[in-house]
Amino acid sequence: MSHAFAKDSRACAACVSWGGERALSEDNTLVHVARHGVEGECRTASSQDYRRVTKGYHTCGAWAPLPMLKKHGGRIGHTPAGQGHMLVTAAASRPVTQPVSQPVPPAAAFAAAPVATPVIDAPPPPCRADVIDAEQTPQVRALYTHWVRLKRKRRMPLATEIDTAQVRESVPRIALMEPTAEGGDFVYKSCGRALQRRLTGRPTTRRVTDCHPEQAAKRWLSDLHACLESGEPRCLLVRDDPMLPGAKFVELLLPLADVEGGPATRVLVYRHVPGG
Repeated sequence: MSHAFAKDSRACAACVSWGGERALSEDNTLVHVARHGVEGECRTASSQDYRRVTKGYHTCGAWAPLPMLKKHGGRIGHTPAGQGHMLVTAAASRPVTQPVSQPVPPAAAFAAAPVATPVIDAPPPPCRADVIDAEQTPQVRALYTHWVRLKRKRRMPLATEIDTAQVRESVPRIALMEPTAEGGDFVYKSCGRALQRRLTGRPTTRRVTDCHPEQAAKRWLSDLHACLESGEPRCLLVRDDPMLPGAKFVELLLPLADVEGGPATRVLVYRHVPGG
């Protein structure tokens, strides 16, 4: 029996990186599958289910809607109507039986009393990143393919050749980074709105060390310098970054030159954080 998932259902069947068989409705607000429990491979590198087979109704924190669903109102972070009060309604419908109070012996009451546990402020886990294959990562495929197409037989494309109209879906998560004169830091030359929401204040013209916590900035600067010096793209799976606490996200670093055949002078960055 066929089943349909709504554009904001957060189900795997409606996720941009799910590999199961599905079809969009004529108005692009529903995803039709052969049955409710249809299966497909998860292709979201930042998901805990990456490369596993999941059910169509399964969901996770790395969910992102198909482009056409997003265009017609599908949004990350939206709670479908009815789910927010479902548990309250169910609880309210049950009859409540008032328990009969029984005297408690003083010794038992003392033993059952909660013991205050001192709270120790543990330091946050260190931000880290692991190199992954850009060609096997769906979240960065459109931007990476555009960069490779522009590069042709050259080492890297020019910064002026990047056409954001060709990678419109990626623009909210893109930033253009340029090294400072002394070379120890990087400056935001531009920044997409999805990234801006994760930062304090407007990052454009500001340094990385001014926009990010010390440990996260140190990790990111290290990878930015590695991309700039090698002139090679880097695709990373980032963990424990304050931009996305408690979750993972994919990061793509692409070197760009200012003159034909010259060295890399800037880095085009894509960070796959929720938002758009």
